[in-house]
Amino acid sequence: MTAISATLVKELREMTGAGIMDAKRALQDTGGDVDAAKKLLREKGMASADKRAGKATTEGKIGYRIHDDGSRGTIVGVGCETEPVSNKLGVLVQLRGASPELARKVAMHIAASAPQYIAREDVPDELVSAERDIYLASDEVQSKPEQAREKIVEGMVNKRFFAAQVLAEQPWIHDPAKTVGLALEEEGAQVAEFERISLSG
Repeated sequence: MTAISATLVKELREMTGAGIMDAKRALQDTGGDVDAAKKLLREKGMASADKRAGKATTEGKIGYRIHDDGSRGTIVGVGCETEPVSNKLGVLVQLRGASPELARKVAMHIAASAPQYIAREDVPDELVSAERDIYLASDEVQSKPEQAREKIVEGMVNKRFFAAQVLAEQPWIHDPAKTVGLALEEEGAQVAEFERISLSG
């Protein structure tokens, strides 16, 4: 039997709207050929699934479970097309040296501000370079004197990119006068990792 990757199953499901097991079976039956699997699903009466393809699954539920000693956690988002429940956003965060109250506040911040990275060092260099290039080529920067452009771009990267994408550099929602990094530093805490799941996009 052909081994089928989860990525391939996901791709077929996104194209057809078929269930996980139906998609996996179709891929196994066709030796992993996506086009043939699509055809097979239609032949097996899954033609109506084509109508669901592309529909957003913006409803659903987020659930989580934390191990008793706080060492591990799991977060899961289950999406659907209709609204059976209302919990559409969840955050799981691991902190070092933090009180439960601070951890709750950090989770609330992540839910509200949707950071992509914990610290500036976590952002891939190529992404930062691409942002710099975009800002440098913008009319806003090109209209400035050439000798000032690099400094302007650096400021834009810090204020528009890092402050939006990096958790430590975002304004702390509980006190916008400070950054999340400063709030954590004041408490002697560090974010080790986080996961944010949103079903509403």
